[in-house]
Amino acid sequence: MNEELNKTFNEEVTRYKNALVFYARKCDWETFKVNAGRLFDYIESIERSEIERRFFRVSRIILIVLFFVTVFICRINPEIYPELMKVKKTIILMAISGCGFELYFFMNFRIYMKQKMIYYKKRRDRFIRGIEKDFRESFAATSVDAVAATAVDTVAA
Repeated sequence: MNEELNKTFNEEVTRYKNALVFYARKCDWETFKVNAGRLFDYIESIERSEIERRFFRVSRIILIVLFFVTVFICRINPEIYPELMKVKKTIILMAISGCGFELYFFMNFRIYMKQKMIYYKKRRDRFIRGIEKDFRESFAATSVDAVAATAVDTVAA
């Protein structure tokens, strides 16, 4: 991720975090859950686009190398380079194995993305429950401390 996207991502997450803190302090847990869901959706979309960008960058490099190997194999003149004809079968096997690897890489990526999407709702719900639990515990402890401090002030007066 480049610096500008990284900065934008951090700013957006900070905005979501501040909104979550605001709604947790107000004890408006329904709005809190909605914003936590939006935060999860935002993070997932950024993660998905970054994974796809990295995959296609690597995939593009592999395909370019395979293209040049294919062009090289087709342009070999057996009369000028007789020793290269001895290695032609090895080069062809390497190109076929490169294609196989690229196909495996692509299928593995598709299966990974499909699995992420199948369990998207479950992961989203678990994220919302977890962050709500953390915020409830955090703000319940502060509100108990504030009530205790007020009670001590009232008793002392």
